[in-house]
Amino acid sequence: MNFRKCNPLYGYRWFSEGIKLFIRQPWPWLALVGMTTLLLLVLSLLPVLGLIGVFLIFPGIAAGFMLASRDELAGQPISFNHLSAGFKAAPQPLLAVGGLAFAGVFLGMLVFALGWHEEFMRLLELARSQASDQAALLLAMRELLIPSLLMLSVLLLMAMATWFAPALVIFKQASPRDALRLSFKAQLKNIWPFLVYALLMLLLDAVSSFALRMLVSALQTIGGEQIAGTVAMLISFPLLCAFLSITFASAYVSYLDVFESNQPA
Repeated sequence: MNFRKCNPLYGYRWFSEGIKLFIRQPWPWLALVGMTTLLLLVLSLLPVLGLIGVFLIFPGIAAGFMLASRDELAGQPISFNHLSAGFKAAPQPLLAVGGLAFAGVFLGMLVFALGWHEEFMRLLELARSQASDQAALLLAMRELLIPSLLMLSVLLLMAMATWFAPALVIFKQASPRDALRLSFKAQLKNIWPFLVYALLMLLLDAVSSFALRMLVSALQTIGGEQIAGTVAMLISFPLLCAFLSITFASAYVSYLDVFESNQPA
């Protein structure tokens, strides 16, 4: 299964095309992503099993959004059927992708917990204490800097391995291991366009967050904190859903460019 290396400007293409896909049918995107986000949030509240459940079902949900993006590009409407379309197409491989992803993250968390449990508990105690010593707090944070970076590295590696995996399972009938392996290799090969894409997404997040803060500040001056807080709650969730919708749509566009195109990048 071949994939191609794209130049850095493809990161801008994935970003812009993801926005265009979202703008074509914004309300269905917001509805589907909103329902998915609420479902995952409720599921994550369950002790222990909730987090496992989130990891297991997320690849299937992502595969459904890949199918929604494909259908939208073909001129078809997005519907609630897309939420379950991934599970209907390949339930066991997608659950296996989620299980392997959880195993990788769990091993990273286990190493962190076994190696730096005492330092982490001491940091929590200092953070909860009202009369905590700032110097001791900074020292505890410094001791956890390297393990925190290692944990972030594990999360980054798993994100690279799962970015293309749902699409590879759905469209290429790849096995879970092959999908994770190919996704990681393709991400590594296209590190520069993905860096450009990530920076653009961070910029979009920063601009939208700044605009929301400015709106809330203006409303606090005009109508008080209660009105400003209510408006902020009403706007924040749709903004989050729009951001996630663009992420799913741009993931599909990047899959097409990396795995489905035979033309030179």
